[in-house]
Amino acid sequence: MAALAAALTLNAALGRVYAEATGRHAVLVIDANTGRVLYERSADELRIPASLVKLMTLYVIFEMIETGQLTYKTRISFSANAVGAAPSKLDVAEGTEIELIDAIKALITKSANDVAVAVAEHISGSEERFAQLLTRKARHLGMSHTQFRNASGLPDDDQVTTARDMVTLALRLQDDFPAHYPLFATRTFTWGGDTFRNHNTLLFNYPGLDGMKTGYTRASGFNLVASVRRGQKHVIAAYFGGTTAALRNAAVRVHLDAALLKASEAKTRRPAALRIAQVKAAPASADVPAPQPAARPPVRAGVEILRVRPVSATPAPAPVPPAPAAPPVKRAAPPAILPKAAVSGAFHVQIGAFQSQGEAERRLASVRQQAGSLLAARAPFTTEVKLGEKVLYRARYGGFDAQASAAVVCDALKRLSIECLVMKAE
Repeated sequence: MAALAAALTLNAALGRVYAEATGRHAVLVIDANTGRVLYERSADELRIPASLVKLMTLYVIFEMIETGQLTYKTRISFSANAVGAAPSKLDVAEGTEIELIDAIKALITKSANDVAVAVAEHISGSEERFAQLLTRKARHLGMSHTQFRNASGLPDDDQVTTARDMVTLALRLQDDFPAHYPLFATRTFTWGGDTFRNHNTLLFNYPGLDGMKTGYTRASGFNLVASVRRGQKHVIAAYFGGTTAALRNAAVRVHLDAALLKASEAKTRRPAALRIAQVKAAPASADVPAPQPAARPPVRAGVEILRVRPVSATPAPAPVPPAPAAPPVKRAAPPAILPKAAVSGAFHVQIGAFQSQGEAERRLASVRQQAGSLLAARAPFTTEVKLGEKVLYRARYGGFDAQASAAVVCDALKRLSIECLVMKAE
């Protein structure tokens, strides 16, 4: 009875949210564990992404980091064209340089347009060629309704997407880059003596929210892609066309609350297999076909959200069977514990200090199993330390060349309730 009462209350709230809905509204809410659509409204109609474009800009950045073409320490220079971008921006002088890790945080928190332009020019030589790269990448991910014209989301009539395409991108960011995804939960960012607060204010007051991105232009209204995890449940929503930021946030809260009541705790959706290739700028003559608004996205075996049949746009859609369960995954063998001398990298992630070496090694193996791909390429080792008469064995993962990359992994571990510290190699 309590669940029914809660559902009725949420349905009434949804009715109030859309009592004065404009033609800009579009919504898609999915169960990220199963790929099941929990709510949709105009999910395949073209909408203006505004700064949601930066999600794709960040996808390309993360992909280039994974292929070794960029690092968190890569320095990005601001051209005259970049510093001339319209706000929101860092508002720096021409020739200023910023490390890529700071550029990423500026894109996520302040949604800095000058940073987006600077990154685009660094990668592709011009923002126009970078936008062609973004559109090609969108097609590769199955975002058939999306077309990009710039890296920032500043107004352009030809720059369009859909709620379904943005949820697809959100899933791929999470599936493909688990080591980088925790950056989307960054609440504040300090650079050049100024501290900037994340525009996604739900991060501060909606329990379990771990990202992702807001967007606004006069033509688009207030947009938001949001991801929330509560216990074993995981829900993602894309919302377009809010009349104010406060009303957008209120609507997304209602959608997430309703979705969490129906979401599954069992993960049956299979993440798409990531095939990373060297990212190259598009030639100046490259031409990408414009999206067709009438057609639904094509079937792609790797992205479960695109394989779920459409349901009616009602607050309580008819149940949709979940995707077939994935075959059981074999547990990886416990990591081979390396001697300290064999571990590379200037920084380590420490997961505890224990009274015996065996206990430290067991903890390393347990964390490897819990954290999956986060630590797949990292070297586990133990090191002995004497504290007076007491001997402790520190359990660490090494192989981090930069403090920032170690911090990203440690933040992700903490979100899995695994305590850790970033330590400088002795």
